[in-house]
Amino acid sequence: MHDKKFQKSIGRRFIFISLLFGFFAVVILSRLFYIGIIRHEYYRGVAEDQHRLSEILPSKRGKIFFQDKFGNQKVAAFSEDVYDVVVSPDIIEDIDGTASLFSDFFGKPKELYRAHLEKPDDKYEIIEKAVPSERTDELGKLGIPGLTLIPGSKRLYPGKELAAHVLGYVGFQGEGSAGLYGVERYYDGELRGLAGSLEGEKSATGYWLAIGKRIISDPVNGSDVILTIDHNIQKKAEDELKLAIEKWSAESGSVLVLEPKTGRILSLAAYPVFDPNEYFKEKDYSVFKNPIVESLFELGSVFKPVTMAMAINENLVNPRTVYTDTGEVRIGGYTIKNFDEKKNGVQTMTQVLEKSLNTGAVFVGTLLGKERFKRYVADFGFGEKTGIDLPGELFGNVSNLRYMRDIDFATASFGQGVGITPLQLAMAIAAIANGGLLMRPYVVESIRNENGTVYEVAPETVRKVLNPDTAEALSIMLVSVVKNGYEGRAGVDGYLVAAKTGTAQIPSPDSRGYSADVIHSFVGYAPAFDPKFLIYMQLNKPTGNRFAANTLTVPFHNMIQYLLNYYEIPPGQQSSQSAPQ
Repeated sequence: MHDKKFQKSIGRRFIFISLLFGFFAVVILSRLFYIGIIRHEYYRGVAEDQHRLSEILPSKRGKIFFQDKFGNQKVAAFSEDVYDVVVSPDIIEDIDGTASLFSDFFGKPKELYRAHLEKPDDKYEIIEKAVPSERTDELGKLGIPGLTLIPGSKRLYPGKELAAHVLGYVGFQGEGSAGLYGVERYYDGELRGLAGSLEGEKSATGYWLAIGKRIISDPVNGSDVILTIDHNIQKKAEDELKLAIEKWSAESGSVLVLEPKTGRILSLAAYPVFDPNEYFKEKDYSVFKNPIVESLFELGSVFKPVTMAMAINENLVNPRTVYTDTGEVRIGGYTIKNFDEKKNGVQTMTQVLEKSLNTGAVFVGTLLGKERFKRYVADFGFGEKTGIDLPGELFGNVSNLRYMRDIDFATASFGQGVGITPLQLAMAIAAIANGGLLMRPYVVESIRNENGTVYEVAPETVRKVLNPDTAEALSIMLVSVVKNGYEGRAGVDGYLVAAKTGTAQIPSPDSRGYSADVIHSFVGYAPAFDPKFLIYMQLNKPTGNRFAANTLTVPFHNMIQYLLNYYEIPPGQQSSQSAPQ
C-alpha cells in the first residue's frame, strides 16, 4: 500500500516536471520564433551593426585670402592640423614623474598636470588641447604610458586683429565647429566643404577585417575664398582709425573704403576690435558685431548731398539756385536752426552744402514734397539691405516717413530722425560718384574649389537712381565743398576731391529728444570725375571738439593721399568746365 502511494507521488512529480519543461520549451520556442521570424530584420541589423565600423571623414576648411592692387594674395585665415593630448590616469604609476615630463615639454606648472593625473579611476583625461602636429613626434618619445593623440583642426588668423570684422571667426556650435561671424559665417558652406564617410566590417576586437565589404565616400575639402580686401589699405585704414579714436577719446568708430564703380570693398575697419585667434577671451560679445552693416545711426549732414541730388534730378533746383537763410525754420511747434545758429542771408544750393545749412536742406526737401522724397529715399537704398555678402545686415529704419508728418520730412532732409547703416550712406554717395548708378557692395572677389575651378564675383548694378548730369552737378558741388571748406586740409594738391562732413546728435536713451553726444562722419571720393575709391569715416561720441570738420579732416586727407599714391594716380585731372563753378 505504501509503495503504491509512493509510486503515485513520483508519477505526479514527473508529470509536473514534464509540464514545467514543456512550458519552458514553449516559451523558448516562441521567443526563438519571435526573434528569428517576426523580428528577423531588426536583429539581423543589430548583428550587422556589431560588425560594422563607421567613421566620419572630416573635410579640410578652405583658406581665406587678402590681396593687393596687383592681385597678389596673402593668407588671412587657414586651418592647422592639431592634436588633443589624452592620457589614462588609471594606468599611470609615476604621477609626479609624468607631471614633470608634461611640465618640461609644455612649459607649464607641474601642479597643473598633477591635478589631471591624480584621478585613479579615470580612463580618459585631456591634458593639452590643440598641440601642433610638428610637436607630436617629440611628445611620443617621452614614453608616457596610455598617451593618445586625438586629431583635430585649429583656425589661425596670421594678421590677428587685421580685418577682424570682415573675417569673423570659427567657433564651436552644437557638436562641431562653424563660422560664427563675418565671411567665416556667410561663406561657411563653401569654406567647410563636405565630410566623407567610411563604412566596413570589423572583427570582435573592433579592427578592420582584411577581407570585407567597404563603402568609402571621400570628403570634399572646402573652397578657398579670395577677398576684395586689400591688406595694405586695410592696415592704413585701421591705423588712421586708431589714431583718431585715441586723439578724440571716441567710444567707437569705423572706416570704409570702396570702389564706387564696382561696389568692391577695399577696406572695412571698425573699433573696438578683437583678435579672432583669441575670440574666447572677449567678455562683451557686441565687439563681434560689424557696425558698418549691423548698426543704425542718424548720420546727419552727410545726407544733405542725397537730398540735393533728389531736387536737382527733378529739375527743381540747380547749383546756382538761391534761397534766403534766416537762420531757422519753424514747422508746427518745432524750430529747426543751423548748426551754428547763424543767419546767412541769400545763399546758393552750392553754399548750402559748403556751409552745411540745415535750413537749406529743409528748403530743398519742401520743394520735393513728401511723396517724391520717400520715393528717392527708397531708390537710394535706405530702408533696405544693400545685399553685401556679410551676415547680420540691417534694413535701416525710415518708418517714420510713412506717417507723413512735416517735421519728420524736414529733419530727414539733413539726416536726422532716420536710422541708416554707414554702408547704406556710403553706397548712396557712391551712386552719385558713379554717374547715378547704385551698385551692390561685396567683399568676396572669387571662390576657388580644391580642383582649381574659380567662380568670379561680378559687379552688379542694383538700379539707376540719378541722371548722369545730376551726378556730375553734385560732384562739382562737392568739389567746391572741399576747396572752400575745411581750411584747405581735406583735399590734396593737384587732385579734385569731392566730400562732405556730418555732425549728428545722438538720440537720448529715453527717446526724448537728443543727448549732448554726437556722431562725426566724413565721406568723399577721388578723383572726383573718374573716382577710383570712396572713403567713409565715422567717430562715435568723440570728445574735445564738436564738429567732424575738425576731428576727421586730417584722417580723411591722410587716407586720400595714401590711396592716390598707392594707385599711382597722376595729378592734373580736370572736370568738364574745370570744377568748381
